[in-house]
Amino acid sequence: MSTSAKQSRTDESLPDATFGAAAMAPATAQLPGVYPREMGPNTMMYLQEVVDSGLASNMVDRFTSYLAEMHGMKFAIGTTGCTQAIFAAMMALDFEPGDEIIASPISDYGSIAGAVFQNYIPVFADTLPGTALIDVASIEKKITDRTRAIIAVHKLGLPCDMDAIMELAARHDLVVIEDVCQAILSTYKGRLAGTMGHLSCFSFDSEKTCGGDIGGAVLTNDEALFHKLQNRGIARGAVQRPGFGREYTSRGFAVQIPQCSAATTLANLEILAPQVEARQKSARMLDERVAQIAGLSPYVVPDERTHSYWMYGFVFDPDAFTCSADDFAAQVAAGGIEGVGLGRYYLMPAGVPFLDDMSQAQKFPYCKPPASYDYVYSGDGVPHAQAFLDRWIRWFWTEKYTEQHVELMAAIILDVAERNRR
Repeated sequence: MSTSAKQSRTDESLPDATFGAAAMAPATAQLPGVYPREMGPNTMMYLQEVVDSGLASNMVDRFTSYLAEMHGMKFAIGTTGCTQAIFAAMMALDFEPGDEIIASPISDYGSIAGAVFQNYIPVFADTLPGTALIDVASIEKKITDRTRAIIAVHKLGLPCDMDAIMELAARHDLVVIEDVCQAILSTYKGRLAGTMGHLSCFSFDSEKTCGGDIGGAVLTNDEALFHKLQNRGIARGAVQRPGFGREYTSRGFAVQIPQCSAATTLANLEILAPQVEARQKSARMLDERVAQIAGLSPYVVPDERTHSYWMYGFVFDPDAFTCSADDFAAQVAAGGIEGVGLGRYYLMPAGVPFLDDMSQAQKFPYCKPPASYDYVYSGDGVPHAQAFLDRWIRWFWTEKYTEQHVELMAAIILDVAERNRR
């Protein structure tokens, strides 16, 4: 990479990326937006309890207990976000600097940030062709004697092939972390996402399927891991020594969810199931209509899984149209579905140039030792993921969509398709 290219990508004058509400398209006269969110009927009561208690409420425990029970899991901690949830999981795992974490290539930086800050090395496997989900065969090719864990991202709202991932992990003695940040209440062979790995991480940031202002959580059935999550993610690695007080026996960082965020999230978890059902119903209706438009394909949901639709999208065939996928998306947005676009920024190997710089310069932990070999971060290393994101057109979904909204969206998409057909 040229010096000028490196300067351009690190220029402090570049605009900051947007997140949360700022990144979401607003409602239009014809279609509702994600905001304002519906808040659970108990929201104000729970917030009032926090206030009336003088901040001495047990709201965090009630939230984590509810979430764990909802998923049939034994233990949970609440965190300040999804990035912090995976960070807590990484802190709880006693790996060494330079150990490798295999991750989904179509994801968000939050999926790997915890590994990066623990000085573990992210290694990206490819996706299954035509999907946003990690390919088990590609995972196996990436396993080395330094591999310690797999982060399986249930991207968009659809679970990965968890039986195959867990079987592979068992053969190689690897920890599996489910990233459920976009897929709460989706299912795989009748099991909820987040109930199959050794650890699972959730997001309750305001724009997520269950938005609770800002927050996250980690679930596990492993009691030893749970105690490490508590100690390192809440107590910052401290223990009590008689006659002295707190001493820090391991590296930790406090990431506990605030009481008010726990209150709003708990209230919104209570109304989540019918919201997900509404998302699924309207998405299926649009799938049926998109499937009838030559050159477009709805995203495939395998029979043994359910999709909870944090995002909706379809696959664009460039050979069927005179315009590019970007132009097609822009025309759909101009037609009235605001926020439609491509999600190339989800291609994590291409989205972390600072890691590639560190690897090329052999900065710790990419120096040898502790690194095992030279690592390269590029979209070219995950061709299936890169090809999918070049053809996948998406936007944020909401439970507010009705059949009339679906008919309008279908008409807009059809009109753009017919105007640009070869």
